[in-house]
Amino acid sequence: MRIEIELPDWTEERTIYIMAGIELVGYKLPQGRWQLKTGRCNMCGKCCMNLKKHAFPLVNGVCIHLQKEVGDNPRYECALRINRPLGCCIGVPRNMPECTERFE
Repeated sequence: MRIEIELPDWTEERTIYIMAGIELVGYKLPQGRWQLKTGRCNMCGKCCMNLKKHAFPLVNGVCIHLQKEVGDNPRYECALRINRPLGCCIGVPRNMPECTERFE
């Protein structure tokens, strides 16, 4: 899909996000270039584990809203679904080599 839009000049000073539901598709930092998703999340849940600080309470470093799906292939989802905070939606995991989410 190709989208072309004219943005006001003041947006050059802001970070811009493109979302598909609660999934980040792309972003542009001020004076940066667009970063578009080339690898999707594999739902391992590790970005919501081993946390030191979070918007929600943690139990042993794990967000209380992280839920494991039932089945043979373990996948994790946020129980808040569409109501999860924007910060959780736009966070790009860093220093997590096993993460499959990639932007170029």
